[in-house]
Amino acid sequence: MADYNPTPSYPQPQRLTGALSQFKYIESTPALGREYMDLQLSSILENDEMVRDLAITASERGVLLFNDQNITPFELKRLLVKLGKLTGNPPEAGLHRSAFPSQIHSHLDIPEVEDPDIFIISSVTQKKSLADALPTGGRKFASWGWHTDESYEKYPPAYTGFKIAKSPPTGGDTLFVSSYGLYEHLSEPWQKFADGLTATHSAKEFLRFMEKGMTLDGELQRGHPENVGLEFRASQYASPLALYTNCSFNPADMRTVLRMITDSSDLQTRKRWNDNGVAIWDKLRYWREALLRPEFCLQGRVSSQ
Repeated sequence: MADYNPTPSYPQPQRLTGALSQFKYIESTPALGREYMDLQLSSILENDEMVRDLAITASERGVLLFNDQNITPFELKRLLVKLGKLTGNPPEAGLHRSAFPSQIHSHLDIPEVEDPDIFIISSVTQKKSLADALPTGGRKFASWGWHTDESYEKYPPAYTGFKIAKSPPTGGDTLFVSSYGLYEHLSEPWQKFADGLTATHSAKEFLRFMEKGMTLDGELQRGHPENVGLEFRASQYASPLALYTNCSFNPADMRTVLRMITDSSDLQTRKRWNDNGVAIWDKLRYWREALLRPEFCLQGRVSSQ
């Protein structure tokens, strides 16, 4: 992937039509998060106006949460693609595909293992196949897990959705934090300092896996025709009015941002999961951390403009 230095483009924000106003919800916190009480995502899949409002709401509130959902993995994929298409994503953008081989999840014995558009997250797989390659051995604090996925791509995912297939008896909670809120918490001099910074994103995790002997698919298009190849090189992005962090950043640089996150509980929301829970979030502006991974969940990501 070549270095990418996009020219900023800030179109007018899209506005809600009120198509979802019939559904009850609670705001998870004042800063971010909305949990719908009686909305089955499968029931709005064919309603473009509702799906578009769902996408706009996800961007405005950061993360949308749903319980006891009957939407199938195939339907969730369709919904995520529509979220992007109805809000201006380029026609060539689709669901992000991971370069990780699906065979590492074969022990789960579920049909989704064969679906390249579904990224499976499994605590069982992590312990069984990935433990040696994951850079977690020397990390003592849970705050190191704050991240967003695939930020190194030229066209990174815009919206992500997952469905909990099997939750653990305890643990598996997910935390989300607002990068906009973190920036706003900075004093004006620190904001000016941050305005001049860029973040260097890379795919070092792929290199670690290849060093451990794992074969990755170098021909796979990961959600966009230009997200291809395994010659991962650093890409730099400037994020306006948002404070960015990721778990692969320089530890010295991360400490200040991680301290801000842990000191800013007012900018976070936390979700305790049960089976069939669904989350949809804007991954360009909101970061997350899984306290303990669910036994397994099914995740889809739609690439952005």
